[in-house]
Amino acid sequence: MNKKTFDYYSGKNTLIVGGIDSDISVNRNAFLADLIKDAINNDYDSRISIIEMCPDKTSFKNIKFAAQLSEYIDNISDFNYIKPEVVHWPRIYANNPKDAIQLSVQNSRALIECLDKFRKRPTRLLFINELNFYLHMGTIHWLMESISKSSTFIGTCFRAKFPYSDYNTGISRRERRLIDRLSLTVDEVISL
Repeated sequence: MNKKTFDYYSGKNTLIVGGIDSDISVNRNAFLADLIKDAINNDYDSRISIIEMCPDKTSFKNIKFAAQLSEYIDNISDFNYIKPEVVHWPRIYANNPKDAIQLSVQNSRALIECLDKFRKRPTRLLFINELNFYLHMGTIHWLMESISKSSTFIGTCFRAKFPYSDYNTGISRRERRLIDRLSLTVDEVISL
């Protein structure tokens, strides 16, 4: 079966991890978007929930870090697209440790609300873009509870040393540790 089609991942929990074998890139976001489009083309659209955890597009010092799925999928709001009002880039825009923690806490609270919305009205298919922003301060237990409500989960994250400081707050270390833990619980890890 073709690993580039949604059917290959149907019924599994899959993590698409960027940054391991390549520079910071948006390959993982484009790959996830392609899988979602394939699911839509195969008439799964009424069973899809998409949680957008990625902040608005940013380039910092000429590096593009991640992309929202709306950059790839037309009419994404026609689906169960759950997105907070704001997600921050704590390691890029914080000026000190207090800022980094504060922005991470704000992200965690906003993203927990997104997970709650999904848990109250789950669908068979759950796609989550850029789990990192939740994992800076969110609990893996709450994430796993949400994932367990679906029969198929596909999520993206970045797993490498981030090129900008977290001001020794520990959010980067925590993020990597939780991604490693999550990697051990899913059926498949795709490294891009």
